[in-house]
Amino acid sequence: MHNPRPDHGATGQSADTIRNTPPGRKSPHRRRFRSPLAVMLASVLATGTIVATPIATRADTGPVDLGAAEPFAVLAGSAVANSNQTTVTGDLGVSPGTTVSGFPPGTVSGTIHTNDAAAIAAKADAVSTYNDLAGRPADSAVSPSLGGTTKTPGVYTSTNGTFSISGTLTLDAEADPDAVFVFKASTLTAANVSNINLVGGAQEKNVFWQITGSVSLGTFCTFRGNALASGATSVSSGAAVFGRVFSLNNTITLQGTGGIPATRVSLPDRPPTTTSLSSSRNPSTPDDSVTFSATADGGSEPVTPEGDVVFKDGATVIGQDHFDGVHPATVTVPGFTAAQHHITAVFLGGITFNGEEPIDFAPSTSNVVVQDVTTSLWSDSTIPANQTSENRAVTLGVKFRSDESGLVQGIRFYKGPGNTGTHTGGLWTTGGQLLASVTFTGESASGWQNAYFSTPVAIKADTTYIASYHTPSGFWSYNRPYFTSAFTHGPLTALQNGADGGNGVYTYGASPAFPTSTFNASNYWVDVMFTPSDSLWSDSATPANQSTDNRAVTLGVKFRSISSGLVQGIRFYKGPGNTGTHTGGLWTTGGQLLASVTFTGESASGWQNAYFSTPVAINADTTYIASYHTPSGLWSYNRPYFTSPRNRGPLTALEDAVQGGNGVYTYGASPAFPTSTYNASNYWVDLMFVSP
Repeated sequence: MHNPRPDHGATGQSADTIRNTPPGRKSPHRRRFRSPLAVMLASVLATGTIVATPIATRADTGPVDLGAAEPFAVLAGSAVANSNQTTVTGDLGVSPGTTVSGFPPGTVSGTIHTNDAAAIAAKADAVSTYNDLAGRPADSAVSPSLGGTTKTPGVYTSTNGTFSISGTLTLDAEADPDAVFVFKASTLTAANVSNINLVGGAQEKNVFWQITGSVSLGTFCTFRGNALASGATSVSSGAAVFGRVFSLNNTITLQGTGGIPATRVSLPDRPPTTTSLSSSRNPSTPDDSVTFSATADGGSEPVTPEGDVVFKDGATVIGQDHFDGVHPATVTVPGFTAAQHHITAVFLGGITFNGEEPIDFAPSTSNVVVQDVTTSLWSDSTIPANQTSENRAVTLGVKFRSDESGLVQGIRFYKGPGNTGTHTGGLWTTGGQLLASVTFTGESASGWQNAYFSTPVAIKADTTYIASYHTPSGFWSYNRPYFTSAFTHGPLTALQNGADGGNGVYTYGASPAFPTSTFNASNYWVDVMFTPSDSLWSDSATPANQSTDNRAVTLGVKFRSISSGLVQGIRFYKGPGNTGTHTGGLWTTGGQLLASVTFTGESASGWQNAYFSTPVAINADTTYIASYHTPSGLWSYNRPYFTSPRNRGPLTALEDAVQGGNGVYTYGASPAFPTSTYNASNYWVDLMFVSP
């Protein structure tokens, strides 16, 4: 057995140990094993140049589920004791204890549960949540004094084991209303009149304090989040808690006030909002300026929410504007690169006044608007040399390829005077299969005419297709000869005459037909509107290492997309020696194989692409696994890599700590569902994704 790591030999290991050890490692020690549809789909300033700002890379801590404990604002293990004026908004419970005192004079808007079925269930789920938080790996250890600092989403521990807040702690969600903050310590002390301030769409319901000892919230402090303590919890006079206080194994003491304002503990209950987003022009070209407009709606609330809106392209902020309740927030992008841009608008929430009454609206994120930015062979400024005087009906076409997979959005052609009547565009395979057709409408008298398919067509890289249009009147434009050499613009190439038969092509007839004839390498000025597909890594990305492990193995990556779409196929990076027949696969996290494909026509090394016979529909915000099987081993890798998520366009390769580890592998002579992980390795498996 080949040993890639002499310092970790396989002496004395069992067959089972060998079979399940991580790629590139044969020691049985420190192993980690993690166990692991679709519907076909249906679309900062007011002006000026936008500077795109990536959100800082951070861990995705994942949502926190309180289960049956969610309705409880106060929950104790042994007793809850109150004195004077305290208001609890939500349920109050104790289990396994049965002692609740001080209500009245305190008030509870919900129900008081003393070791009944509801309290027992809440206590059990609160303990599960506490253990979940305790088990989450920390992103960083920070100073115990949190006052005067700003924290972004993640999991935090203290350098000395305790946390205290004096002054103001600011929690910035960075325009992600679902962002989670977790603070883990032995004790938590919030000083008198201390404050926690939420910005950037942060919400109380997503802030968690996992405390192994006691929690003390000082007089007139403002505390936000959910405090889950094993030990005793005290809330001092005049404190305002927006969240929950749980003491799982001890007592909660509430010190009320002698009048107004009362000490209060209130469940997170901000009125929800809905954010709507629209594009001024979609599809567009890199030369087009596109304006996005967003509004927020508060549903049944008596006033319309007001506040700032952040616009994002994937994970990148492209602008911010204020929605005043009447005029939309807008951002104008002077020009996008040719690609699918997944745009969202995030209303950051905040207070809007209904007369004298403040309403603190929750943040919300709009649905994704997929901004299709197309590229073509020729620009609008390109003008043909000639127009024929021939007036016979004819279908004219061009043979082209793309060096990237993606979507053909529609057909273009150059129209000269006299080329009248109803024009029909088409996209064909070289075998004559019509993939899509479209009728041109709203044409100008002359110049470039565009028509978009009702559903864009996914095409494969390095594959010849034919774009055509039919004119019933003739009088078509041409240059002759033209395709004596290939013409390339961006990812698109119009083939040199003879490269795959002749170029351009034509067929006479009263109706649109597959064009097959050629003459003198003519260009009839037919074009496509094309949007490249998305991948996790570009073709220029290269691995750091190649394994010397020569065992057959299936390697994979866990990924999500922010929008629904189609996976066209699988990619992987091939190093020297990684030979034999490779097989790609797409899986659910439950192990269902959605599609597989055999790689053909591979190069000696570099990125290899293979396309499914039919693209596979996947759902937004759902985890899938892309894999490939190599019979020879010698795979590429970086280790560790997934210590943070990998974001590119709409796609995210998950951080290792999320949903059972990333990248994944399984040894075996045949392709199999990859389930094991080791040291957050990236095995350089990828996919090709589009959003029709």
